[in-house]
Amino acid sequence: MLIRLCDTLHESCTVDDDLWESLTRYHSDEAIIELLMLAGYYRMVSYLVNGLRLPLEPGAPRFTDFNDGRPAKSVAT
Repeated sequence: MLIRLCDTLHESCTVDDDLWESLTRYHSDEAIIELLMLAGYYRMVSYLVNGLRLPLEPGAPRFTDFNDGRPAKSVAT
């Protein structure tokens, strides 16, 4: 259900009544609001980081470093 929420927010920036109803089967209204705020915060941070073209953190793993959810190589910290 959370993946559906994230996909929907990414695609349309809204939550329709059907999705909200599905979410309330597993989460309180307060928790759903917190999820919406978390998704919005993540988007805001990504806009800021990408807009400012901040450099990547040295030593931080990249998505390409992972294979099947496990690190493909060791990453120096």
